[in-house]
Amino acid sequence: MLLHIFARIWFIVVFIRQNVNCAHHSYEDRRDSASHASVRHQNWQRLEMMDRNGLYWLEWQIKENYIYFKVTVNTRGFIGLGFSQKDGRMYSADMVLLWVDDQTGKPNALDCHGSIQHAHGAPIQDDTQNYNVIDGYQNGTHTYVAFKRLLETCDPYDIPLGHDTIKVLWSFGKIDPIHGNLEGHGQNRGAKPLLLMNPVFRKQNKTNNQLTHQWDIVVNNVTLEPSMDTLYWCKIIRAPILHRKHHIIGYEPLLTHVSTADDTVVHHMTLFECSAKSYPGSDSESWDVWVRSTGTVCNSNSLTPRDWDSCSTPVAVWSVGSTGQFLPHHVGIPIGGSSGVKYYMLEIHYDNPKALRAVDHSGFRIHYTPQLRANDGGIIISGVSISDTQIIPPGQKLYRNVGICGPSCSNVLFPEDGIKIISGTLHTHRAGRKMSLRHIRGGKELQRIIEDDNYDYKYQQFHQLANETVVLPGDFIITDCAYDTTHRKRATFGGYSTKHEMCLSFITYYPKIELAGCYSMTPVREFFEMFGVNQFYSLNMTDVENLFLYNGNLLDYMPNTIYAKTKPNQTNMSAEDIVVEGSLLNKLLISDPVEFHDRTFLSHINQLPWSEPLFTKRVEHAMITGKHMTFCRVSNESMSIPSEIIRYPNFTSFVKPPSSCTYNLLIDSIQLNSNGSRSVAPLSLSLLLVGICVKNI
Repeated sequence: MLLHIFARIWFIVVFIRQNVNCAHHSYEDRRDSASHASVRHQNWQRLEMMDRNGLYWLEWQIKENYIYFKVTVNTRGFIGLGFSQKDGRMYSADMVLLWVDDQTGKPNALDCHGSIQHAHGAPIQDDTQNYNVIDGYQNGTHTYVAFKRLLETCDPYDIPLGHDTIKVLWSFGKIDPIHGNLEGHGQNRGAKPLLLMNPVFRKQNKTNNQLTHQWDIVVNNVTLEPSMDTLYWCKIIRAPILHRKHHIIGYEPLLTHVSTADDTVVHHMTLFECSAKSYPGSDSESWDVWVRSTGTVCNSNSLTPRDWDSCSTPVAVWSVGSTGQFLPHHVGIPIGGSSGVKYYMLEIHYDNPKALRAVDHSGFRIHYTPQLRANDGGIIISGVSISDTQIIPPGQKLYRNVGICGPSCSNVLFPEDGIKIISGTLHTHRAGRKMSLRHIRGGKELQRIIEDDNYDYKYQQFHQLANETVVLPGDFIITDCAYDTTHRKRATFGGYSTKHEMCLSFITYYPKIELAGCYSMTPVREFFEMFGVNQFYSLNMTDVENLFLYNGNLLDYMPNTIYAKTKPNQTNMSAEDIVVEGSLLNKLLISDPVEFHDRTFLSHINQLPWSEPLFTKRVEHAMITGKHMTFCRVSNESMSIPSEIIRYPNFTSFVKPPSSCTYNLLIDSIQLNSNGSRSVAPLSLSLLLVGICVKNI
């Protein structure tokens, strides 16, 4: 009976295997004359300069289950290319060595991996060759090699290539490698984070027949002193005079570098539209005065006018590691015209952990055109409201926070046929390790809009979607972040310094609606009660809620929530002490219950048993699946959507389908004997694999 069951499974799996190609073929089997002749003239989709001097160029494109590469390097020796999911070192990396034989002119590829035992050891040749040369040649100065591999080779030494951020290793040397002797592989080397699978829309060129203009928006002489750890600076800018509507089609950062190592003190920048007309009494004369000023510290109560609160809708976003964004050809962000926005606010977050003195002139280069595209687009900020109620305990390998954009926003502001998401960038600070933008409809999670299980906070590039995602009224969007605080001894809270944390997604979409931001947080009262605290001295819980919601710790990621933070006197203070010194949580003195009497809430948090996994998991689960206060920030201040307290939605989680390698393993577990009978692999393994296949069909 058991053999009969497996016989039926066999025929099903054989059918599946016809559509899965994880087999390993030799170089001679895969190479054909047509691909060899055409590769030099292919229109390569992606191009990256890997080093700083233009000596190493990498091109690639995806076709079905294969990724095709071409390297152009200033050497007549070997070329190295590798992939690492960790820190960009050779340790356990997936690598290929490439060269063109000086005698025969034949291009070669050698499949290798980094040593697990020796972090700086020479590459080790793989048992199976999965990198296959298509073409290659060299001239007097350069070597060119085109080659391919399966995205998922099913080889334990090869890293599957997907949508996660991956560290791409590069190297080159003066001589060809000799089989069995791979020393001297890294005289010139480096690593660069990349998103290999994402399509990229490029800057327009003359062949596109599209008229484009540039608008450079920068700050002037913003000075950071060594004592300034974190600074948010805001500058009002007048829009170019455009008598009819134009479309912004892309933007790039203009960064001031403060050293020969291309360091910058800019951590992120946002350009906001200002809806000045929504405030009675606003006049262009006042705005023009602010335009002529150099700017000021954001949310300085004595310096920042109330009208600046209307600057809430983002039109350009840049974070560290990004190159900016260009939009697909059917979407543009509106600018100009008789009813268009007249004023914008440039907000720059400066991060100065090295205590540098710097003078900055950074900003954006905006590209726009009078040739209108089919759809008006926009950008929404979503995620966890920035507040001390966001908490990540110390000593955690992966600890999750979530921010919800729910029906209170989508039912009111989304059109009937929904919005279409075309790209997004995910944003945390230094502890972020995994992020995803999740999509819930009708009690079921759909495929993740964006997911990066190898998130690198130093590389916050836009994830351009190959297929647009439609989000309908009533849908939930959840920004899901996981943090690593293994080496931290105290809790990390939400905040604006990079020593604090954020969990945000910047979503580019169309058609444009009145929504600027969509956030959630743990309700203030529930947050304190979760840790057993009922009351504070001098303040009832309603007063405390108002402190968090309306005074100095406002919860929208907008200019009216941002402040400058100066390092306090660091004498006899640890780095962690400095971070928490000014926290509101350090000023709330517990009066109830009696066992926590006279503790500040911060000291109470620091005394909790975070090293006990069961306790920490209970807190994580309660904060994710418990109550969330949601906020809709609209661009038209005359509209008002009240905050709402909701429960975390109950839904069936999306399960990724098993990889093609899983099917191959199942097939390999069922062997055909020479006499035609089937021999079955160990029962436990086979049943496990069958269970995987059935569960994910």
